Amino acid sequence: MKRFFLSFIFLLPFVVFAQPDSTKNVRTIVLLKNDKQLVPFKHLDSLTIDYSGLPLLQSLGERYSQDSGTQNVLVTSDIHTTGDYAYKILLHFGVADSLPQLGMDDFQAVVFCNKEDSLSQDLVIQKLFGGRPFTDTLTTKTLGYEPGTGIQTKGALRLSFGQPWEEGIDSAYLYRKIDSIALNAIDSGVAPGIQVLVARNGRVIFHKTYGFLTYDSTERVHKNLLYDFASVTKVTGALPALMRLHDENKFDLDATMGTYLPYFAHGNKKELTYRRILSHNAGLKAWIPYWKTTLRKSGKYRWHTLSHDSTAKFQTRIAPNLYLYNNYGDKIYKQIRKSPVNKDQGYVYSGLSFYLYPEIVEKLTGEDYESYLKKTFYKPLGASTITYNPMRYYPLDRIIPTEIDTFFRMEPLHGTVHDEGAAMMKGVSSNAGLFGTTLDLAKLFQMYLWMGSYGGEQFISRNTMEKFTFCHYCNEGDRRGLGFDKPWLEDKANGSTAVDASESSFGHSGYTGTFVWADPENGVLFLFMSNRVYPTRYNTKIYQLNVRPTMHQAIYDAIKRYKQ
Repeated sequence: MKRFFLSFIFLLPFVVFAQPDSTKNVRTIVLLKNDKQLVPFKHLDSLTIDYSGLPLLQSLGERYSQDSGTQNVLVTSDIHTTGDYAYKILLHFGVADSLPQLGMDDFQAVVFCNKEDSLSQDLVIQKLFGGRPFTDTLTTKTLGYEPGTGIQTKGALRLSFGQPWEEGIDSAYLYRKIDSIALNAIDSGVAPGIQVLVARNGRVIFHKTYGFLTYDSTERVHKNLLYDFASVTKVTGALPALMRLHDENKFDLDATMGTYLPYFAHGNKKELTYRRILSHNAGLKAWIPYWKTTLRKSGKYRWHTLSHDSTAKFQTRIAPNLYLYNNYGDKIYKQIRKSPVNKDQGYVYSGLSFYLYPEIVEKLTGEDYESYLKKTFYKPLGASTITYNPMRYYPLDRIIPTEIDTFFRMEPLHGTVHDEGAAMMKGVSSNAGLFGTTLDLAKLFQMYLWMGSYGGEQFISRNTMEKFTFCHYCNEGDRRGLGFDKPWLEDKANGSTAVDASESSFGHSGYTGTFVWADPENGVLFLFMSNRVYPTRYNTKIYQLNVRPTMHQAIYDAIKRYKQ
């Protein structure tokens, strides 16, 4: 794939003097030139954007894209910048007449902002990435451009960043309530640390961190940490691939299991359809404790299962000092094939089928499962931190620790997936296994919330998004969509979401203490990230104190208060 290198020239006035200006309190941001419609940026996976050592603009730009090993936008005060770049963009902040007249032929895009404060730089970056639109025009001749010049672009193509009041939310109430709930949760031992993100209408209006990585830690939670998604993987791993394949008429919801997995063409699962399976309505067993097959009655590991040393036969690392036999995944498939099916189909939350979807994706695409996901979704979305087995790419201090395992791996789990089954699948499963930052997860879910569209690209059709987020068996008492969770059908006050979350809303929770929920009717996106399983999974205070639905409801209450 051809890669394009973007160079940004950032020009500041040599000397800025206070001077009379009737428009000095009005911020103006004007796109003066935009050859080949370079702005807003498209195809982030093909751009290498270099910020040239200007830390503020770099940090602002990295909210949108920070592909592994690449620099994101060259921004320099040196007007004589050299280098081999496909495109150059001139950003001018501040008083225009303090600079000599410049020729603009070398630049494919030119942006002028009459102020140079941090907010101006923030807004310019958001506009370049399509979070906000360019709408302003010049009032006076500037940089050789006549009054009235100004190219308009579309906004709301990607997430933007702003304040709650911009989207009809009572700012003081929202901050007060979420702060109170989060701090009380940490004080009550729900989790050592919490991260919360709220967006409305595609604008992130709240993103804060609380607490520490562990209870005995001095390292505070920060926004660039990667979380173990746990079962949120079910709607962020194979599911977007299955939706895309459904768009391409390659994945039929009413096909039976054996259609794509021949070893299920016979036996007790041969008549089960993927529509029912994805709705958790096919009678599949809830779960299988695969890890127990690795142990003897004495509690010691069986031969050809686990080893404390990495050898040619034991290369699957499932804990810092524990390795699984290479072909052990075959035993997991065998256990799923042999598992019983309930005679009466009805709602039973089951993770079994999610171990199988990566194989289906590989068969239907002809590509490696993880590579397909990164190429097709994560990197184009600018969500490149979403990955399996994060220790391949990130140091441990970028990853949230989970449990101190006292029954299987017998070690602290940090950087390896918490879910035992996913760990035994070499860390790559659609049941669990994905890690990523809160903001990158928000990008993927904002794409869902915008019915498959993000960054000007239609990743999944609206029709398919609506189909997968629809409740197909509500008449049978099953609230689930296809893969996605939905609000409780009755007694919503005891459910896992806000009482005011609409019936069209959807999302998923994760065992490690993660939760993400999208509400198309109200434009609300809510992410709650924690490691509530540290140091033990037997800590259930997150459920006892109703932390996530209470915090979720605070968003809707803040919307109602703003209207009053």
